[in-house]
Amino acid sequence: MAEREAEVVGVQGRRLSLRLLGSACDGCAGGCGGRCSLFAGAGRDGFELDVDDSAAFEPGRRLRLRLDDQALRQAAWRGYGRVLLGLLAGAALGQLLGLAWGRHADVLTLLGLLSGTLLAARFSKPRLPEPEILGLGAEPNSDPRGKTQP
Repeated sequence: MAEREAEVVGVQGRRLSLRLLGSACDGCAGGCGGRCSLFAGAGRDGFELDVDDSAAFEPGRRLRLRLDDQALRQAAWRGYGRVLLGLLAGAALGQLLGLAWGRHADVLTLLGLLSGTLLAARFSKPRLPEPEILGLGAEPNSDPRGKTQP
């Protein structure tokens, strides 16, 4: 599982703006398969997330985000698996057309391969699953004894 700590920077409606804390590879024992970059921000370590109830998320609150391995595998299949199937189906269809026509089988196979791959890629844009929030950390401006600080 990929996990990362974050801090709430702002709340707008149901959308949280988060600042990712620590390194992307904290706790990685090697061989993570690229999961370290799942929470990578666009150069500023920012991340946005939709939530059902944003009232509990005040700016300054710390969160722990997690992406489930099963959800990541399903997203990979939707992205890469469909493109692979499009490649194979397009190549097979091009080959069959070439054989039925009696000439240019190689060219038609190549055209089928390319068009099947591009068509499948167009309709299988993978979307990463939303991370779940494991737990809320301490509220901003509070001390460990539970007294609110000014």
